[in-house]
Amino acid sequence: MKTKIKTAGGILSALLIVVLFSSLTSTQGDSKNLTGAWEYGTPENHTVLIISPTAFAVTHYDLPGKKMMSTYGGAWKIVGDTLIQTIEFSSANPDEVGTVKKQAVKSEGSSLVLGKDNFTRIDAGKPGALAGAWIFAGRNENGKFSEFPGLFKSRRTMKILSGTRFQWIAYDIDSKKFFNTGGGTYTTADGKYTETIEFFTKTPESVGKSLSFNFALEDGHWRHSGASSSGAMIDERWANRKTLEK
Repeated sequence: MKTKIKTAGGILSALLIVVLFSSLTSTQGDSKNLTGAWEYGTPENHTVLIISPTAFAVTHYDLPGKKMMSTYGGAWKIVGDTLIQTIEFSSANPDEVGTVKKQAVKSEGSSLVLGKDNFTRIDAGKPGALAGAWIFAGRNENGKFSEFPGLFKSRRTMKILSGTRFQWIAYDIDSKKFFNTGGGTYTTADGKYTETIEFFTKTPESVGKSLSFNFALEDGHWRHSGASSSGAMIDERWANRKTLEK
């Protein structure tokens, strides 16, 4: 009888542990659950968060007013229920670059609570074929790609994409300088990458325009070619950030 009671007690304890663990993991942040794009606010005061497996970017902008108000981002990881962000760029506060921010995170379904901000999911990394963080690697010159010097050093241009959103950022970690950024929505179909611009610091008048480029994934690189927003022809190669961090 004592053996049966002990066995029943052991099973009950195990069940309680499973229930408690399930409850905790449903409320705590999980890296796989966070990747994709999130948003909150109004068109006039819109915030979009893009999270790839290796990097993130948060941008506040006024879509009707064609104004980017601020952006920051960098690397990230989850420890328990805390999101730990290492800041690589910050347009509003350059002194943040190199610092580590810790925020409580809770994700469940289409909701993400990050600190005091409540986000709603835009996508979970699909359907676009280019979700991830990409670093500008070089351009085609006279039929041959020239690799950008200092590919993953202080001065870099990064493009981060979810399944439907994109943003590129030019910045320098050592000098803490933020140069330019642009972003919006994108699609991939039949070898064409089409982006619709929602903010652009360099040429705000580009907001609302759609640009279509050729794209291909070649040996782990993204080949990006076509006419830029200025009309200039480009043929670029972008390296996946996760391969550079190994």
